[in-house]
Amino acid sequence: MPDIPPVSRRTMAKQGAWVLFRVTVTVVLLFLAYYLIPTRADGVESDLPWLILEMAVFGVIVAIQVPIIIKSQYPVLRAVEALATTIPLFLLIFSRIYLSNSLTNPDSFTQLLDHTTALYFTVTVFATVGFGDIVAATNGMKILVTVQMLLNLAVLGLVIRLLSSAAQRGVQRKHRPHPHPDGPAVPVDGSPAPL
Repeated sequence: MPDIPPVSRRTMAKQGAWVLFRVTVTVVLLFLAYYLIPTRADGVESDLPWLILEMAVFGVIVAIQVPIIIKSQYPVLRAVEALATTIPLFLLIFSRIYLSNSLTNPDSFTQLLDHTTALYFTVTVFATVGFGDIVAATNGMKILVTVQMLLNLAVLGLVIRLLSSAAQRGVQRKHRPHPHPDGPAVPVDGSPAPL
């Protein structure tokens, strides 16, 4: 395996700060959308189609991240960024569904949810804490909470594994020599291949 020159601390700090900035902006925008976009509070339509659509979009976002991570110059940082933005997105999807259901049917939970309590409930379910202060009261909500718990396992297991393995493949790709048209194989970073 070729010797890849180490990245300087200054470069890593700069890249880390840039990733932190992008994650912060993305998460702030997600929360602004969650709190500012009006919630449907009436009607008897099911939220199931919206949940399926939102989870499909979530899956597409995760799937798009994999090749981006693999091709990234800093795959580990890119994987951390992807994880730091997809988990809040996942939580906000369920928070929004719970909020909408609570406003449509106040008997869905043991108390009427607002934006903050819906988010709080979603996070307690995700973290498997379940304090018991807010509980799903109808069978439909109990099923939805069960679906979230099962999807939590998928997100914690599959999504984290998928993004971390993409980061590993990206690191391996950076260290693997690639053929150079004018001579010997050259690693992706441009340093000469060992003789």
